[in-house]
Amino acid sequence: MLTVRESLEKKLNEIVQLPTRPEILFMVDKAMRDETAGADRIARIIREDPSLTTSVLRVANSIIYRGQLSSKISSVKIAVARLGFSEVQRICISTILIRSFKAYGAGIDHDDFWKHCLTVGLATRIFLNYTSNKNLLKKDEIDDAFVAGLLHDIGLLIMDQYFPEQLAEAQALARTKLIALAKAEQELFGIHHGEIGGILLKNWDLPERVVAGVTWHHDPDYSKPEFRHVAQMVHLADFICVNQSIGQALEGLYDGFSAGAWYDLGLSVDQAPSILEDLKVEMERSEIMRAA
Repeated sequence: MLTVRESLEKKLNEIVQLPTRPEILFMVDKAMRDETAGADRIARIIREDPSLTTSVLRVANSIIYRGQLSSKISSVKIAVARLGFSEVQRICISTILIRSFKAYGAGIDHDDFWKHCLTVGLATRIFLNYTSNKNLLKKDEIDDAFVAGLLHDIGLLIMDQYFPEQLAEAQALARTKLIALAKAEQELFGIHHGEIGGILLKNWDLPERVVAGVTWHHDPDYSKPEFRHVAQMVHLADFICVNQSIGQALEGLYDGFSAGAWYDLGLSVDQAPSILEDLKVEMERSEIMRAA
């Protein structure tokens, strides 16, 4: 007889309506990782997608990005040059992924859900400013941490869509025992929403670091050593955002953070007040990017 975990995994792999990886996501990611790609090439890809064009121009023209004196722009190429490749990559990935999951999670407030997820993704880059070793975190780890942060709770959308009874049961147990939702899910089913999200992203053939960051965002110490920094950044960003009640954090309580994550990333808990101040800026960015 199958265990509850095995039954959930079997059903998950049998669901044909699960979102497939948008090809535009692959095109954007490939171009951004190509060091020879210029603003022209990036702009051409963006112009092929009307919603991406709108998003990039809207963000580029927002006060937080252009300042109060800069003139308004209507050229995607100029917007790419103004924002920089990394920022454009975040905008495109956010727009594409939020759009891909628009139809999932009928019982979830999507606006609050994505506010939390996008802020977690953006917050992962804060740690680079505070680490005691700037060479500890590589650029591609920072980029992957953003994607993993954005998608860290995607398993909850899948559970709400296809396993609503199990999700409700886990939420009830979490409230009764005052434990984290992930712990309640693990106790009941032997699998939690991080792992469920990881299964989907693995099927999307996303980078292993992204998959690990989503799968182990509650338990970064379980991640493979070569992927652990990403899992740790997402874990700490999520912990901070949950405790600051940013957006609809469906996972509820947090059992505490991984002390090892602070140490491994070259951070100190004493830096928390300063990190929270920086988080306010990222919250503003998330508002602008979600509106786009």
